Amino acid sequence: MLMTKEANIQPVYHLIAILEDAKKGYITASEKVRDDVLSLLFERFGYQRGRYSSELKNIVSQLKVPSAIDQFTLSLLHRTWMDLKTSFKFGKKETILHACIKGEETAIKNYTKAIEQIDEGNELRQILERQLSEMKCVLNTIKEYSQIPVNQ
Repeated sequence: MLMTKEANIQPVYHLIAILEDAKKGYITASEKVRDDVLSLLFERFGYQRGRYSSELKNIVSQLKVPSAIDQFTLSLLHRTWMDLKTSFKFGKKETILHACIKGEETAIKNYTKAIEQIDEGNELRQILERQLSEMKCVLNTIKEYSQIPVNQ
């Protein structure tokens, strides 16, 4: 059983929204990019974000803490999603890679802030730290891939 304070859960709702946007973004990127390897990577990253979101949703549902996500936050996430969607429109690898890097860096900042609000040793903190570590690996993978010469 997770032992956590209600205040510690509120940032998790924001992370769930971010993860859902990332899932949609990666799936869209996998469909738009004209690179088979990159397409498979993005699809995998999208499904990974979906698993993270489901894991966090299960935790907050067990704790029965209502969401405090406001309309401003949701509209900000929607605008970010629309910006990324525009970046994917033409399927240019450089543009898509840059958008994914920016999205990962933003998600990592949000995860770091959420983790700082949760006590050491808390199971929720451990879950977020694991997810964050894996997200950093994804960011490194995308950055490494972006160094590969691109043929248009």
